[in-house]
Order: sequence, then C-alpha cells, then structure tokens
Amino acid sequence: MRLLISALVLTFIILSGCQNQGNKMSPTIGYAEVEVDPAVYPILIKEKKAFDSLYTKAKIKLKETAPLQGAVDLLNNKTKMLVSPRYFNSKELNFMHSQKLDVQIFKFCYEAIAVISSPQNNTDKIRVDEIRDALLGNSSRYSFIIPQNNTSTYEYIKDEILNGKDPKNAEIAPNDSSVLKKIEDNNYKLGIISFNIVQDSSKVKFIQVGKIQNNSDTTNTKGVSVDYFTPHPGYVYKKYYPLTQTVYIFLHEIDFSPASGFTTFLTSYEGQRIALNENLAPAAVPVKINQL
Repeated sequence: MRLLISALVLTFIILSGCQNQGNKMSPTIGYAEVEVDPAVYPILIKEKKAFDSLYTKAKIKLKETAPLQGAVDLLNNKTKMLVSPRYFNSKELNFMHSQKLDVQIFKFCYEAIAVISSPQNNTDKIRVDEIRDALLGNSSRYSFIIPQNNTSTYEYIKDEILNGKDPKNAEIAPNDSSVLKKIEDNNYKLGIISFNIVQDSSKVKFIQVGKIQNNSDTTNTKGVSVDYFTPHPGYVYKKYYPLTQTVYIFLHEIDFSPASGFTTFLTSYEGQRIALNENLAPAAVPVKINQL
C-alpha cells in the first residue's frame, strides 16, 4: 500500500512541477544524478532517453555503480536515487532507521537470472539443484562462469541458490558482461548473468531452468516430474521461472528534484512498457504481456 501511495504522491508532484515553471528545482526542472547497478544499466539508458524527450528541462545523469557502493552513497546522501536488484542488508536497514533517514523504496520490475551457453552447447535444460551441486563442487557434470562477489548477480547466486554459501567451483569473471563475452566463445561452460545484460540473443542460448518442488526428494530425482521454463517475462511475472529477482528504486531526497520525476516515470505505464519491451516483467503497474 505504501508503494502505491508514494507513486500517487509523486504523480501529483510531477504534474504540479509541470505547471509551476517558475521553480528553480522541481521534478521536471533541474539536475539529478542517478546511480545504477550494472545489471540493469542497459534498461535505464533507454528509460532515460524516453524521459529526456518528454522533460527537456530536467537533466538526469546515470552513473554505473557497484551495488554495495550504491547503497553506501545513498545512505550517506551522496546520491538521491539508486536503481538496483540488491536490497538493503540488515546493517544498512539498522543504520537507516537509527539515523531516521527517509528513504522511499519502489518496485520497478522483475528480472530473470539467466543461465546461458554458446549456441553449440548441447545442454538445453537444467535444474536449480544441479546448478547448486555444480557450484558447490558436489558434481562435475556442469562447469560455470559467474560474476565476482561485488555484483548483484553473485549475491543472488549466494543467497538464493546456494543458501548463503559462497561458490567453490566456478570460474569468476569481473562482471555480468564479462561472463557473457566468455560464454559466447566457450562451447562447454554455462554462465549465470542478469538477463538484462543480453542485448544480442543470437550469440547465446538460454537454458531452460526447472525446480524440484520442496516436498520432493532431491536425493532421488529419478521419475520426478519437473517443469522447465525460459526467462520470458511472462514466466517471470507469473513466477514460473525459478530464478528471478526484484529491481528496486531507492529515493532519498528532501526537496523534489528530477530524481522524483524520473522515479514517477519509471513506475508509470510508459516506463513499465519500456521495461517490458526489454524483456523485464513490470512490477509497478499492470501491463499486458504477449501470449506465451
């Protein structure tokens, strides 16, 4: 409910800003720097382009920032806005509450964590428990390349796939884009990256991912029926695809600057439609998704 109320308040603010052109700073007039997690930087570039075309007196500068640094900058008032799949950890939340920081949090979209291979790789399907076994060194059936630990994708792998454990058996690349490049030239390894990083899907293959239900015996998978899904936004939206994360907008400002206006745009129908066109599932407003 708070997310909905905040979105409505910002909508009113941005409309008011459009009418009051005399203000020096408003949601549609002035300058704001927005820090963006590299995993979602490509989509924010396209969102900014659309926003710029509508509000020519607002200047938004995007700054690609590692997820942990982005949270530090936001909480220390070095940036007014952060867009990232990484949520605050307990230490950051405690700091925010102890300092009584007014940080508004909005859901922007849902994105898939994709398992990819080169088109020549014979693997078409994989289960989440098979990914876990390979990364923990309990199975040699699959070999993975993953981004290093100062990325939101690594944190997702550690927290959501490996139950809080660090991977023991994987080639480590500097970031998601580096994983993508390595996989394009590799015929036998699999990669795990943010789906949004892939801009040319002709160079990689998306592996279908399935998950054994919690009431099934993962030690004996023979005869167990598993449904496999691609990282299509429809499957992400319906929560069929098992590897998904929420992309958040964190807004920390006292006055109302273009950061507020950009937040309103991202969570509006138009902003959500752009996200959907980039194969991300909308999280702020209902948007029709094409038939699967």
